[in-house]
Amino acid sequence: MNQNFYQTIDVNKSLMDVEKEIRKYWDDNKIIENILHKSRNLKQYTFLEGPPTANGRPHVGHLMTRTVKDTVVRYKYMSGYDIGRRTGGWDCHGLPVELEAEKHFGFNTKKEIEDFGIAKFNEYCRNSVFTYIDEWNEIDNEIGYWIDENASYVTLRNEYMESEWYALKKLFDEKMLVKDYKIVPYCPRCGTSLSSHEVAQGYKDTDDISVYVKFKVKGSMNRYLIAWTTTPWTLPSNEILVVNKDFEYSLVSEDGNEYYVLSEKVKSLFKEPKVIKTMKGSELAGMHYDQLMPFLEVGENALKVVTGDFVTADDGTGIVHAAPAFGADDFDIAKEYNIELVNPVDSEGKFNNSVPWKNQFVMDANSEIIGYLKENKLLFKSQKIKHTYPFCYRCGTKLLYYPMDAWFIRVSSIRELLKKNNDKINWYPEYLKHGRFGNFLDDAKDWALSRNRYWGTPLPVWKCKNGHYLAIGSRSDLEKYGGTVPDDLHRPYIDDVKLKCPQCSESMEREPYVIDTWFDSGSATYAAPHYPFNKNFNTESIPVDFISEAIDQTRGWFYTLHVIASLLFGRNAYKNVMSMSFILDEHGQKMSKSKGNFVTAKEFISMYGADAARLFFYTGAPWNSKSIDKKLISDTSRKVFGTLSNVYSFFASNANLDGFVFQSLERSDNLLDRWILSRLNSTIEAVKNNMDEFDIHIALRNIMDLINDFSNYYLRLSRKRFWEGELDETKKKAYETLYYTLINILKMLAPLAPFYSDYLYLKMSGPEETIHSELYPEPDQSYIDHDLENEFKYAISVMELSRRARQESNIKGRQVVKDILIYSDMEINKSILDIISPELNSKEIKFVSLDEKPVKAIVKPVFSKVAPILRGDTNKFAKELEDNDKSVELRKTGKIIYKGKEFTKDFFEIHEEPSEDYAFASDDKTGISVFINRKIDEELMLEGFAREIIRRIQIMRKDLNLEYSQNINTKISASGSIKKSIEQFMELIKKETLSKSIEFSSTTGGKNWDIDGEDIQIQITPIN
Repeated sequence: MNQNFYQTIDVNKSLMDVEKEIRKYWDDNKIIENILHKSRNLKQYTFLEGPPTANGRPHVGHLMTRTVKDTVVRYKYMSGYDIGRRTGGWDCHGLPVELEAEKHFGFNTKKEIEDFGIAKFNEYCRNSVFTYIDEWNEIDNEIGYWIDENASYVTLRNEYMESEWYALKKLFDEKMLVKDYKIVPYCPRCGTSLSSHEVAQGYKDTDDISVYVKFKVKGSMNRYLIAWTTTPWTLPSNEILVVNKDFEYSLVSEDGNEYYVLSEKVKSLFKEPKVIKTMKGSELAGMHYDQLMPFLEVGENALKVVTGDFVTADDGTGIVHAAPAFGADDFDIAKEYNIELVNPVDSEGKFNNSVPWKNQFVMDANSEIIGYLKENKLLFKSQKIKHTYPFCYRCGTKLLYYPMDAWFIRVSSIRELLKKNNDKINWYPEYLKHGRFGNFLDDAKDWALSRNRYWGTPLPVWKCKNGHYLAIGSRSDLEKYGGTVPDDLHRPYIDDVKLKCPQCSESMEREPYVIDTWFDSGSATYAAPHYPFNKNFNTESIPVDFISEAIDQTRGWFYTLHVIASLLFGRNAYKNVMSMSFILDEHGQKMSKSKGNFVTAKEFISMYGADAARLFFYTGAPWNSKSIDKKLISDTSRKVFGTLSNVYSFFASNANLDGFVFQSLERSDNLLDRWILSRLNSTIEAVKNNMDEFDIHIALRNIMDLINDFSNYYLRLSRKRFWEGELDETKKKAYETLYYTLINILKMLAPLAPFYSDYLYLKMSGPEETIHSELYPEPDQSYIDHDLENEFKYAISVMELSRRARQESNIKGRQVVKDILIYSDMEINKSILDIISPELNSKEIKFVSLDEKPVKAIVKPVFSKVAPILRGDTNKFAKELEDNDKSVELRKTGKIIYKGKEFTKDFFEIHEEPSEDYAFASDDKTGISVFINRKIDEELMLEGFAREIIRRIQIMRKDLNLEYSQNINTKISASGSIKKSIEQFMELIKKETLSKSIEFSSTTGGKNWDIDGEDIQIQITPIN
């Protein structure tokens, strides 16, 4: 029989080298290609990649999202699913790409782009989106993210955009896509509007000047309405003051002037106010006032007080200054009262020449406007405030709310459908469902879809001079209405396409917009497969089964997917979604290039390796932020990969020596085998449940707990079974148990750590070409014995408490002690106790009752309970308990009687002080206490020395990389107690170290050791 059926490994081989070896194996054997393209005709599990833009380098956060996606997909594949849409995706359009192009060319305005030429500008954008695609693909290969990159969907392709045109035409025909003149969030730097979900990603805390402004009541000498605003630049455009009709307002006199304000704000605004009268807001309605700044011509219906429900009492004065050109509420109320807009601000956010601050960016003019108010005695007061304000989430410019013609999708009309479909989605973490995401749906706004930009999917709507509109839903529609189909559907080529109006036959030109790039990525469910033009695809695969991205996509990609699927198909886009939080630097700070703490994905993998990085991402819930922690990464890697390597190395060397080859698992009567197989199967059950619930971090914890039990207890306690005797039936079952447990741990680990699990699987001669073709383990209930697991749990607790008690009392682990006493509420099976006894290193182990515990019980009163009863006698009672041991009385009778009053157990605290003769440790969870006799006589000391020598020899064996079964000859130079110990325990030392002979020599030329202050030399020589 082949004596080396199981390949030996270098347990010190780095994870990087393991991964390099496995990547080569995968490449040479086309493992990834075969798995991606192999259909097993099983039920489908559909994945959808969230498309990044490859004009930026992937960072450690991207690494985590790709790890999570890969883990879930691998698990589902091993669980008997064929994976649908296991492809990549690339988001190619929009402001992020344009801003990079502007930076490259040094452009600052849209005019510069148009003078340069839209065609050349867009050609640069097209090429730039794939700047770092090689690095993205390299990172996917490095981290083990198995997706079909060659089948990736790309949003700039004509086919993708054509599917979006189909969707937009459908929405147009259903009157869900409409053109309107509205106030929209607007970036003056980028020169375009933004959607509500884009705005939601750009809010920041900022310090601004707020002003309280005096609006003089028309026809009065000294009476004013006080309004408050945080945007002084909008004051030249004031046309209305708004109050709440139901609030109470006061007319207040101070310093010779009279002021209208909200009654509850009087005390905070005035030092010595005199209230003249109070009135409801409705009574102020219709009051006229003088124009604040006489620069703009306003309509006849302006400059009066009106009522509005949006006025709150939270901030300001209860009187709202309204500039209808710069606020949605202001705009709506102006329409209600038929007030024409006045707008002195151009599309670059600068004042025009109708006001004194011409050509200034509006927010830069704030200080001069405040100066004007002071000079004209119109400023009541000003103060700096910190508040939340929207910035352009791409370029960082403060947004304006600005009046524009734009195309909108009427999302607000389907809010109930959005919420209903959200109820069908499983969110991880669950609180996002009706929290951050659900709250956004409650107030879902109409989607400002059109963008006054260049690089994006062109809006497929044409218009003739008679005001007729036509939506185009395909390239064939262009030909149908008299146009030609350009090779590239982007601007400027699509701008040249003229159509014939089907209503009046006039020439039609395209509306000069591109669409929000979030509509691109949000259309991936149907546009990636080119629906409805691809007849091999139907919408039954919508919703997809799983998506995952970072938390910022809650109001980004997650939202747009959900909205578009609800609009087009009436249903949710996805069934399960995991939202991940951010990876922070080692100091807990958010990473950014500007801070210099930015870590690329490539750097992270090169520092730690792929599998170590992957496991780090699961050391806590992925939706909780985690800081890069080198020690945690190292410890996790060591506890998983280092431990499994040592276990396998032990198995391989002994199995090869004995000629064991695994065929099948036969039931064993051995308690250790029964226990570890029960632990294995109950862990498989727990891991599967947690993986199914996307609690991957808990699944990892389950696996790590099993690895710890497997190595530190099963193997440690079973080692002699593999070293002694021939390969009989009992030993064969021990090997089978070891092999079966190890290979199933690797299968559970495979989706989380794909490289190492396959590396060890191949060394174990697993039956498949790769572990990733295996089926995920299923729990065998017949092996699960919860009672046995609990008994071993208690036994392990005894071992750990014994170790802790020794450490705290400086008793070495190898020092044999006279006796160990165990107190436990649960009796440990004697057979199990016999198994762990050698590890306890005690001449005698016995269980003791409560009365036999070597402790002094100290009973103290709970003063808060006793004092109200005994009052002045409380301290005397405490002294009585201190001087007299009442613990026995309390334990037997459950009470103590003092001066005729009865006190039950809940009136006392009981502290136990162990005897000085015993080291002590206890575990509140298991209720176990362990007492170790501290007295070490000469006999015990000598045996302890023998065990220390055994340990030194075993270290030397390991340093020489000797096989577990390799015999040696040993020479030792020692004197005194150490020599006496060796002589007395010679046979034990030989047996434990596989020494065929032990000789004493005055000098060995070996390694020097210090044992309890005595110097010795040891030399070992392998026997060939």
